[in-house]
Amino acid sequence: MLTPAWLTKLLNKKSLVYSLFFLLTSCDFISNKILTKPVVQVDKTQLSAQDFSKQLAEKLKGLDALSAKDPKIISFFKSQIVSDFIVTCFVDLWFKENSLSVSHAEIDQEVKAIVSSYPSDSAFREMLSQDDVSYTEWVAKIEAGLRKKKVLAAINKDAPKITEEELKSFYENNKAKFEQPESVLLSHIQVADESQAEIVKKLIRQSNFTDVAKKYSSAYSAEAKDLYGWIEKGYEPDLERAFKLSVGSIIGPINMPDGIHIFKVIEKKPFKIKSYSEVSGLVLSEVRGLRETAKFTAWLDVQIKRYKIKKNLSMIDSIRVETQ
Repeated sequence: MLTPAWLTKLLNKKSLVYSLFFLLTSCDFISNKILTKPVVQVDKTQLSAQDFSKQLAEKLKGLDALSAKDPKIISFFKSQIVSDFIVTCFVDLWFKENSLSVSHAEIDQEVKAIVSSYPSDSAFREMLSQDDVSYTEWVAKIEAGLRKKKVLAAINKDAPKITEEELKSFYENNKAKFEQPESVLLSHIQVADESQAEIVKKLIRQSNFTDVAKKYSSAYSAEAKDLYGWIEKGYEPDLERAFKLSVGSIIGPINMPDGIHIFKVIEKKPFKIKSYSEVSGLVLSEVRGLRETAKFTAWLDVQIKRYKIKKNLSMIDSIRVETQ
């Protein structure tokens, strides 16, 4: 299920409440019998009210208190939990029916590939801690993902080859997807106060910008050196003036949340729509993804007709959020 744009923006915002707890209850959630009662059931597999509530709390924990109690947001996540559970059940049933499994070797390979993408093992462990997920739970999610990949591979096994004509047609009808926004590449020097900024600004008139950054910038590193990165037009209001200046121009000092910066314009890219040859790989990925989604949706429709699905909508609706 895709996350709507309004929710994506909200989830990307830093939470206003840093110690936020969720108590998910219903007025009649009194006994353990009620907590273990299923809210969703596919064939013989059940999702209990208690587990449903835990999953909802997990999805909401990154939001501020007001957003976490927004009926629209709660409804979206409730629907997502139900949908994910049903899909997982279908995948498990299909695996059982076809006597398939994901081997330990496959899981280990996937785990190693993901862990190696982090700068260090401690960075990976910090990610787990921030997400409040145990290593065992995380590996279980990896296995579930691999199982779904095997289903996708099986149902797309006999799919016809994507033609060049199909790819070019998609490109022509979706050129907005392949726009290159006007952008500038900036280097920067970050200092603690305005007096240091004035000293640095005088020095860079006489010396190499990178040499000054190496000596005075708190943001300088061996890997990135003084590079700040590419900025797209409209992305950072404080840096909009960079788009009107020529390469080599100096901007600042500018007060920003993390300190005072002096910037240098290194390179500029104009707005353009990338040619088909430039984005052919991305076009192929997009078309393949659309095909796979359509196939998977059709496969889900078949499973919905094959298996009995029960939803306790009144219990799902009665689960509410209380912030403490």
